[in-house]
Amino acid sequence: MSVRPVDAALEGLQTMRRKPLAVLAWATFSLVMLPILGLFAKIVLGDEGRAALAGRAGSADPREILDLVTHLGGVMVVLIAVALFLASVLQAAVIRSVVDPANDRFAYLRLGKEELQLLIVSLITWAAALGGTVIPSGAVVLGASLLSGAAAGWFATLGALAVIGLSLWVAVRLSLLGPHAFSHHHIDIREAWVQTHGQFLRLLGMYVLAIVLAALVSIVGTTVSSIIGNVLSGGVDTGAGDVVASHPRLILMLLANLLLAPIFLTLQTVILVAAPARAFAQLNQDEIDAGLHD
Repeated sequence: MSVRPVDAALEGLQTMRRKPLAVLAWATFSLVMLPILGLFAKIVLGDEGRAALAGRAGSADPREILDLVTHLGGVMVVLIAVALFLASVLQAAVIRSVVDPANDRFAYLRLGKEELQLLIVSLITWAAALGGTVIPSGAVVLGASLLSGAAAGWFATLGALAVIGLSLWVAVRLSLLGPHAFSHHHIDIREAWVQTHGQFLRLLGMYVLAIVLAALVSIVGTTVSSIIGNVLSGGVDTGAGDVVASHPRLILMLLANLLLAPIFLTLQTVILVAAPARAFAQLNQDEIDAGLHD
């Protein structure tokens, strides 16, 4: 058995087609949970914490995230844990819809062992990302500092490429840990790693295509939000003082954007989570058909 990259990458779209009501329920879950998480963050972080968080908004660098967690201390750890758990609930629902489609009670949403395991998998993934980037990056910086001139530049460039390659390799090799833990009901890093042996290029191609699809969803979401914003704002000047707080059309526009953002975020999550779930199913189809993963 081997991964079929295109089929796996398109699994998210197939899920949307097969289970539209479940996807709607997931979007509703995100729509409810994201504002609650935002309110929780506002309360526990305070003014200083929110300022520090805003300074690193949009960063995907694990080192910056580690610095942020260190700066904010235990409050940020709790906040990240809550966010990861909510994400794990949604991820588990998507994986369950792919690996165990008949178990569709409550639109595949649960609060149980699988969700907690996926939370732990998320933490393991972050630890692997830190280990695969911070330590090698430090070695590259140290090596470049010991050299001079063109040699230092070449060493830094080649070292950066090596770090990127290593991080990518580790990420892909660990990418089936979530579906593996969900299906086997326990976390086994070694077995999940072995599962991807000989499948690196197929999995990499799958992720490239899935990321492209998720990016297209983001573009569609931005376009739809822009169109709705233009229609609802009716040409009102958004830069005019307190007009947002006083103009009904702009209030409607902001509400529409707040409603649309979780929906498109959910669609992106479905695409990016369903792909490795389908890849895992492809590699283990015989066992799944025999009921060994129930």
